[in-house]
Amino acid sequence: MSNKEDSMRYTKEQFLASKQFTLAQKDVLNALLSDEETYTTEQVKSLATEFLQKEVC
Repeated sequence: MSNKEDSMRYTKEQFLASKQFTLAQKDVLNALLSDEETYTTEQVKSLATEFLQKEVC
């Protein structure tokens, strides 16, 4: 990935419409991402991975 692609920022709605994520991943993103913020793809992948790796009590 180029540096330009690394710095591109997208809205929650753009990630939810993306074909890059499965429906299950989009459910997680819908819960984790804010409507008012923008994110890089790396940020979103990191947030989703971190959430999915949390231990369930």
